[in-house]
Amino acid sequence: MMRLVSKSPVVAADNRHVTCRPSPAPLSDFTDKRREATRPLAFRGENFDRDFDNNTLFYDAVQVSKSKIALFAPPFFNLARDIATTTFISGAGTCKARTRQLDRHAQLWLDIYENAGPIQALGELGSFTFSVSPNESEIFRDCRVIFTMSKDNPIEWILDWVRFNRDIHGADAVLIYDNGSSAYDSATLSAALRSVAGIRCSVVMEWPFKYGPQGANSWDHWDSDFCQLGAWEHARWRFLQHARSAMNSDIDELVLSKTGKSVFEAAEQSWTGLVRYRGRWIIGIDDGLRDEMRAPHRHADFSIFMPPKYELSRLMMRRDANACLPKWTVVPGRCPTHAQWHVHSIFSWWASYFCTRDFSFRHFREIGSNWKYQRTSRVPFDPSIHKPDRALMEAFKRVDWDN
Repeated sequence: MMRLVSKSPVVAADNRHVTCRPSPAPLSDFTDKRREATRPLAFRGENFDRDFDNNTLFYDAVQVSKSKIALFAPPFFNLARDIATTTFISGAGTCKARTRQLDRHAQLWLDIYENAGPIQALGELGSFTFSVSPNESEIFRDCRVIFTMSKDNPIEWILDWVRFNRDIHGADAVLIYDNGSSAYDSATLSAALRSVAGIRCSVVMEWPFKYGPQGANSWDHWDSDFCQLGAWEHARWRFLQHARSAMNSDIDELVLSKTGKSVFEAAEQSWTGLVRYRGRWIIGIDDGLRDEMRAPHRHADFSIFMPPKYELSRLMMRRDANACLPKWTVVPGRCPTHAQWHVHSIFSWWASYFCTRDFSFRHFREIGSNWKYQRTSRVPFDPSIHKPDRALMEAFKRVDWDN
């Protein structure tokens, strides 16, 4: 039976601040087959099956250029052969897809011109028809964009993150992938972003897919968390192709500069078009004032470094176990097309192997919901190890937190 995967429209708040929805293809709409996990049973936690996305064939189909459509998907795994034999039919004719297999992510690229209308897929998986989302890179043309994924973060935290990046780095646009928030809807979040002075445009992209099971530790069994990696490649091709520069940052992360230069400016002036930088944790201290602090707590309520914890790595090198994995800012148009936008680096691009010391970010331990692990337990203040972050405190003074 042929099923039409319904087209999800862009819902405009105004012509500069919008919410968008993908046009996904769930397997359950046209076949009994499902994606099968590759992780050995012995290493699957009790919630693995609940969290694993076995049903999303692809997240969205996007007209990435006038002659090409890309389908952004979790890895196909056991479905790969069925995908390879699938034929795609549009008003312009019939074509096969070229497959890109990336880390925890897959793409299908089709040579189909824009305005071709819905596309029909025929193959061993079944028959279904899907709509194509437009290329919306013009929204962010020449903008300095901060982009993130968020779920149920208090809107106050999100707006503080926007204001900091606006006043410290000159961000003038925001792209948020909302991963199924229930505390508010995308229109409410979009309206809040619209209220922030100095933000030229914003997109709240609804991304209601399973995030996926995490790895066992920093190294092992990172094989099933597809959601964010799919979102970052989707962001690159649907929204950010023409951005002046784009910063990958979580709501609980704020970037500091040692030189006074904006991180966007540094990326734009870099001969590679990329800057990558490490992070340090900012923690809460049990000083007897917790109950007197405003709720929810805000970034500016915290300024104490987490002390380093040195130990030997797997390669027997001394490292700080309390350090944060790097983040990055890039000029999208200068990033190689074969590279993959990853959470902590840009894969398959030699420039991403280096980190600068001109920038670092602060990772706020208490700006979070403990969704991944318990991280907000406070410790008593010890003046011998707990030091205030003077650079962060000075940056806070330069932010207009009210507008």
